[in-house]
Amino acid sequence: MKRTVCRSIAFVTASLIAGALGAAEGPATVASGAGTSVAGTSVAGTTSSTAAVTDAVSDEVRKELLEARDRAWRSFFGENPAAAIEEILAPGVIAIQESSERWENRERLIALAKAMKAQNVRMLRLEFPRTEIQRFGDTAILYYTYVFATGNDKQSGTLAGRGTEVFVRRGDRWIDVGWHLDSGAFALRNGEWVRVGGPVPQ
Repeated sequence: MKRTVCRSIAFVTASLIAGALGAAEGPATVASGAGTSVAGTSVAGTTSSTAAVTDAVSDEVRKELLEARDRAWRSFFGENPAAAIEEILAPGVIAIQESSERWENRERLIALAKAMKAQNVRMLRLEFPRTEIQRFGDTAILYYTYVFATGNDKQSGTLAGRGTEVFVRRGDRWIDVGWHLDSGAFALRNGEWVRVGGPVPQ
């Protein structure tokens, strides 16, 4: 899990994760209400709704997906993270973290979780202020914002950003097959990249 946000408190969380990454020799997920967004598309001047392409997201399916996302994030911080991760993350999962150029696989994610556990890193806060869902049969895509805090006995820190996460239904369960996290929107101002929007929540 990556952490590059221009705030010292975010750097603390970044250092916790980076330390775990180093210990793992290289690898790197409560939910609030969610809405379903269906956008229109314009082709050759004709506007059509994607409602004919996307499937409706029932309250039951929304609840299942939010619970699956919650399990995926929290799987890294349980008593047996390896077992929890193997249960919710697909064997071929691809994870693009906020502050890492490397794309992670499940083996490295498990190594990261074990390293964080060894350093007594705990999840202190997990919120998803906004969530939009698209469903295409047995595949669902979650778009969201997040607030995430971790810490151990020495330090703690908070991160906030945006995420896109993909789940595929296998039997009666939704399995996490991949995600892409970032630290929010940035704009180039006076030759420097500046985070757009409010500060990282405290």
